[in-house]
Formats: sequence, structure tokens, C-alpha cells
Amino acid sequence: MKRALLLVVPSLIALTFLISSCTPSSTTPSNTSALSAPTTQSSPTPEETPERMASKAGTHCGDSPPANPKNCKLNIDQPFNVGCNLPFSGGQSHDIDLHCPNEGCATRESDKAQNRIKNNLCATGTPVQISVTSIDKLQAAVDQLVQQGKISYGDTGPPQPADRAKLQGLSTVDVNGHAVTLGEGKLVTLDAFVLDAKHDDTYVLGSGPVGFKGEGVNCNDSLFDWNDIHVALGQTASAQECSSVTGEIIPHFRPAVWDRVDSNACTSPHVTNPLPVKGLRVRITGQLFFDGSHKPAPCNAPSGGHDPERRAVWEIHPVYAIQVFDTAKNKFVTLEEWAQGK
Repeated sequence: MKRALLLVVPSLIALTFLISSCTPSSTTPSNTSALSAPTTQSSPTPEETPERMASKAGTHCGDSPPANPKNCKLNIDQPFNVGCNLPFSGGQSHDIDLHCPNEGCATRESDKAQNRIKNNLCATGTPVQISVTSIDKLQAAVDQLVQQGKISYGDTGPPQPADRAKLQGLSTVDVNGHAVTLGEGKLVTLDAFVLDAKHDDTYVLGSGPVGFKGEGVNCNDSLFDWNDIHVALGQTASAQECSSVTGEIIPHFRPAVWDRVDSNACTSPHVTNPLPVKGLRVRITGQLFFDGSHKPAPCNAPSGGHDPERRAVWEIHPVYAIQVFDTAKNKFVTLEEWAQGK
């Protein structure tokens, strides 16, 4: 009996040491503001804790591409029509450009209209520099229209085609707080930090029996080349995603270097040579778009809904240009220039 006890005690000590050595240590990410350059140390935000990262990663991160990625029930095999010169250089034709039209895999007229706007690469004019306050005021303006019974969105689906005109000519402010009139289809530029970037709606994401099955605008195909790159943009590098503004890089004619914009723990391992974009200060230019299929899910909202975490459903979608703040050169450069050698 004594011999058995002597064997057990060292084993318990070794097990205790092993468990304690595996306990994850806390990290202190930097917190950098787009309006102030100094870097300070702060505690991890909820999005950065290992537990939340693991829960957000899901159960399909290591899955292989599905044998049958197409989930559109319509008999759709039509090319995408740009309708203008591409607003960016380096555009490449992909499989989706040959087989998925501008309205995607939609049957309702409201979805068709919204999808065509999501895929609009032809907005023109001088971009207006905006801030998160600009986005907040645009969101408040639409919600006032909802209260007045003039428009609906979210659970009822996107606004009806005729109602989308009400999303134009709304009062807001520019980055300097000056009153401006903006709306869907206008070009804007946002100076912000990348909180996360991922090939969204793909087969590796989701927590159900199988991964996501793509998005209607992209003909419900779950492969990476057929889906948007969702970029969550924050006022600081350590902001919570629930306070973010969304930028969407659509798959149509996506440049090769843009396809590398992915910092997500689940999706980036499936991307060839992903760029280290998390925490980068960027300038995103593109079309203002109102995602009427969802409601906002800001930081003070009740949890448990199906809406993605963000302060508003106004987005920069599609993205037309990406600049990165190069700390060595102390200026903004194109993503293409910044990515050289990376």
C-alpha cells in the first residue's frame, strides 16, 4: 500500500505542473487611434481573449473544400456585367465572373435590387471623407424613416426597390463635422483600423452540421473565390467589433493582392500568403451601401440575434481602393505598394 501511494504522489505533482503550464497567459495588445499616433497598453478586449477567439472560430476551420460548393437552386449560369471601367487596377477575371450575374441567386425583387447595388463598381465623383459619426447619423436618418412608416428593413427583408431612392440625399457630417448630404451610391473614404478581415460566408465558417453555404449575391457558392472579404473597421486598433464599420471587398474581378487581405484565425490558413492586416491603419474608399437584410448590432444591443456585430448597417460596399499607413514612410501608400515583399 505504501509503495502504491509513493507512485501516485509524484504523478499528481507532475499532472498539476502540466495543467498549470498549459494555462494561457493574458496579452496586452496595442491601442492606436487613427486620430492620435501614440501607442498605449491596454487589457484584452472581449474579441481578443482566447476563449472568444476559439468560440468565434467555429467547428469547420479545418474543413476541406466541399465537393459540391454550389447551393443556388435557380438555374443560373450567366456572366457578370461590370458596365464600366473597373475602379481599381490589377482586376482579374474569376469563375464567378463567368457564371454569376449582377443580381446573384435572388428571387425576390427587393433582393435583386439590393444585390445589383452591392455589385456596383461604377460609382463616380470625388470621395467624401467620413468618420464613424457620419455613419451613425446616416443610420439614425434611416431609422427615423422607419418610425415614420416610410421604409422597412431587417426582419422584413431589404427595402423594396422603389424605396431605395429614400436612402439617398440624407443629412450627415463629413470627417470634419461639416454638414453634408450623402446616401447610397456616393463615394466615401474612411480612415480606420482593421479589426478583422475574412472571406465571409465560406464553408469553413459557421457552427452547424456544415459550414456556411455562401451568400445569395454571390450565387450561394461556399468557395473562397466566390465570396466577399468582410473587413471590420474600428476607430482604434483594439476597438470591439461591435463598434465597427463594415467594408466589403467583392469577389468580382478581385485583384490578386486584395484576395490576400485576411487576418481571421479560421479563414486565413486557407488563403495563399495572407497579409498581416490586423491592426493596420487603412483608408478604405468605396460606395456607400445600406445592407437592408440586417439590423445593427452595436455594443449596447442585446446579444443573441442573427445580425453581425457592427454599429450600423451602412457599409462601404464595394471597396474601390485600399491604402495602408506605412509607418516607415510615415504616409499612406497603396495596398499593392505596402504588400511588396510580404
